[in-house]
Amino acid sequence: INLLDYALYIRNIGFFILVLFFLRRTSIHLEYIERKEKVVLISGPWREAIVYVLNIGQKNPHYDRIFEKQFFDLNQHANLPLRGFIDVLCENFTRYQRFTEDGQYQIVPTEKQKQFLERIICGEESFHFSEVGTGKTKVIMPLLCQTFLSSNIEAHRYLARGGKQKDTLVILVPEHLVPDARHQVFKHCLNLNFRQEYRVYDDIFALLHPQVHLGANNGESKPKKQIFVISFNQFKKALTYDKICQKVRPHREHILVIADEVDDFLDRDKLVFNICSNKANTFAPTTLELYFETSCAAYHRKECPRELFQSSPN
Repeated sequence: INLLDYALYIRNIGFFILVLFFLRRTSIHLEYIERKEKVVLISGPWREAIVYVLNIGQKNPHYDRIFEKQFFDLNQHANLPLRGFIDVLCENFTRYQRFTEDGQYQIVPTEKQKQFLERIICGEESFHFSEVGTGKTKVIMPLLCQTFLSSNIEAHRYLARGGKQKDTLVILVPEHLVPDARHQVFKHCLNLNFRQEYRVYDDIFALLHPQVHLGANNGESKPKKQIFVISFNQFKKALTYDKICQKVRPHREHILVIADEVDDFLDRDKLVFNICSNKANTFAPTTLELYFETSCAAYHRKECPRELFQSSPN
């Protein structure tokens, strides 16, 4: 938003358009008011810029030729073998980096990091170990997100994990790494595939908004790819909202969850207990008692007290 204000301040139309393109791919819903009663509020090149970004009305080939050069076209590598595609991603990755004093890129993905990324994409196992300081947040995660946003056939065949094609990616990171993880994903994933509709959310509670959907919405020929970068605690809390669950559950086979540091997931009973305990609710006391009996039984690895449920009218 500050960059948008700055573009207006220096009266730079090109900068204004580029920032609008990036904002559209985040958790911000853009609207504009062209006129208020008889008063025209937006006109001239500024109105043209907004209409162009929102893709309303006539096409503007002149603008297209200018701005498509600012975006990496990953879709042109749809048929590339996975390892070759990873090499392309890593080459593009260096262009986001600053130069050091000796003229080299600040961060260049290593061969070991490339192999680890390939193992995450292709591996049948659910857990992959990597030591602290190996670039999981700054290198591996943004490259994985770029892979997801691409149309590379081999990569998405593996990411489907033997099931349906995935169009929603949920990245879970520890609470203290959330700001850095969001920064890295925004830095590396907002300027891909010119004019492709996708979203990168930094808050899973955006699903509470009526205009945020999973899968293909009305009028869309295919589902829009979406990435959520959140903490485990936020994800856990989101699953206690019925409105979010109504969107997530029917679409769950198309959702891929990647967890960075999985300590919280290794204790399943703790997960169940915390979700039950955090449930914001207006349940009757008898129903609430059953809720806690269930979570307590799961936490202590005991059978659920079936006699309580059989006698319950709920």
